[in-house]
Amino acid sequence: MLIEENHIVTMSYELRDGDASGNLMEVMDIAYPFIFFYKSEGMLNDFQENLRGLASGETFEFVLSEEQAYGSHKNANIATIPIERFVVDNEMSDSIRDVGEYVAVTDEQGHTQNGKVVEKTATHLRVDLNHAMAGKNLHFKGRILNIRKATADEVIQKRYIMSDGIRF
Repeated sequence: MLIEENHIVTMSYELRDGDASGNLMEVMDIAYPFIFFYKSEGMLNDFQENLRGLASGETFEFVLSEEQAYGSHKNANIATIPIERFVVDNEMSDSIRDVGEYVAVTDEQGHTQNGKVVEKTATHLRVDLNHAMAGKNLHFKGRILNIRKATADEVIQKRYIMSDGIRF
């Protein structure tokens, strides 16, 4: 069976920053494989296209440029947020984080986005809302462990559903 639309793919991989010798960013191994619905709208299109047509047991290795992945790092995506937005019932919220930690930020339309705190002062937080992998070329190397046809429910929902009914 080959990877194509409406299939569930189980795979292991290593993700490195830039190339094969780059910093290791993520590992999905046989004990904890990555399982997904092909062709999912929630995943990078070019990542999926590099896997199209592979069979169970085949290995792969490819690089996604920053443009194919999460785009370039944009200074416009660094927000300055007044510290008073983190005050609840006249007390400072536990959600205020130190530099390097992540915080959830909700915009005026109610959309929540995670960002990394890059500066903290008495009056504001500066939060980098770029994707954590923005500005990076992503090197993937791995193996296809299993491919199966998606169930009717998975095709309808366009996502992998675990055997216990939990949906991803």
